[in-house]
Amino acid sequence: MRRGQVEVVILYDESRALMDSDEKEAHLGVWESIRAVEISLRRLGYRVRRVSLGSGINAVFKQLQNSRPKAVFHLAETAFGETNGESRMAALLDLLGIPHTSSSAESLSLCRDKLAANAVLREHGILTPPMAVSVDGRLPKTLPPKPWITKPSQEDGSIGIFADSVTAAPRKLRSDVKNLYRKFRQPILIESFIAGREFNVGVVGREVLPVSEIYFSGMPRGRPNILGYESKWKYDSPEFKGSQTRCPAAAPAGLKERLNRVGLSALAALNVEGYARVDFRVGARNRIYVLEVNPNPDLSPVGGLSKMAAAAGWGYDGLVSRILAWARKERRPPIR
Repeated sequence: MRRGQVEVVILYDESRALMDSDEKEAHLGVWESIRAVEISLRRLGYRVRRVSLGSGINAVFKQLQNSRPKAVFHLAETAFGETNGESRMAALLDLLGIPHTSSSAESLSLCRDKLAANAVLREHGILTPPMAVSVDGRLPKTLPPKPWITKPSQEDGSIGIFADSVTAAPRKLRSDVKNLYRKFRQPILIESFIAGREFNVGVVGREVLPVSEIYFSGMPRGRPNILGYESKWKYDSPEFKGSQTRCPAAAPAGLKERLNRVGLSALAALNVEGYARVDFRVGARNRIYVLEVNPNPDLSPVGGLSKMAAAAGWGYDGLVSRILAWARKERRPPIR
């Protein structure tokens, strides 16, 4: 079948509540991915149709069931404004028996829950930063070594992580935890901040992309070297301009091999498929810590995975083409 006869649906959310939220920049970033993927698919010769969750679940179900697209590019990082909706939509696509670009519903749910994901990684012998958890907005009795960084346990895209999220002061820590819990109403992670180099490993299907590194040399004085919300989504901020990706990373071959090995082990432990990015810190004595495992990461042209694809010689179209090819060949839904 020629590409022009193959219909690919782009599934996305357009809830008004998202655009009115404090995290609207992150959701605008998803729109950049939607537009870029659509343009790329058309350039590659596919017929493309958008399906918005804004039309309601019944309408979405009917559209997908009746049209039976050859594949769905799952870019709904939320569903009807709910941040845990991404996994639910992956489950729906599986139930309909439609190949899609997403990792499984189970792995999406697991990776979003940082407490559960870290527990699984540690069970597999993979280092994560020492941590404690606050379940009610108060500090637990035992804390990991300072300095500390706080983050919501069930968000992604650096939501809830800011330029001042690192502290060595107990009073500031107590305030940060209380404020995060009040805003997100979920367990709050308190991790030891690993001071060291930050790297990313990207994977598409069975192909490993060149290792990239985040350079913080341009960060404002007094700011910690972290990719907080400002660094990821506020393009005019000093934090965004001061933290730039370089790919391939200027690191010894042996370190890159170790990063790739640990990254693939982390993806296997969490059953992540398709395309993904693993974030690392390399701390004292070259210990490699997994900060986060990201299935279905940002696909905007300025995102980390796109930069890795450029370094690999794929270009953006090559990245999109490989993700779609994996979905059509390997994403075999359990129910047909």
